[in-house]
Amino acid sequence: FFQGCNPFAQTGRSKLQNDRVSLNQQIIKEMRMRAGAENLLRATTNNKVREMAVLELSYVNSNLQLLMEHLEGLNSSVEVYQNAE
Repeated sequence: FFQGCNPFAQTGRSKLQNDRVSLNQQIIKEMRMRAGAENLLRATTNNKVREMAVLELSYVNSNLQLLMEHLEGLNSSVEVYQNAE
């Protein structure tokens, strides 16, 4: 009895690629949020709203930095797979 390969099983390389896609989507979302907070900061004169926009910007920038570092780590892992072939 022959066992076929599972087409849904993920190889290490495809799993890394899927992780990269997910991370890129999160980065795009955070960049949109940052753009919105920057626009709000430029458009408002209300001090309370400005404080909230600055706080949101620092939070989003922190998230972006973490996501970029994580993506950098994944990219180096993908390069290992590419160089092995």
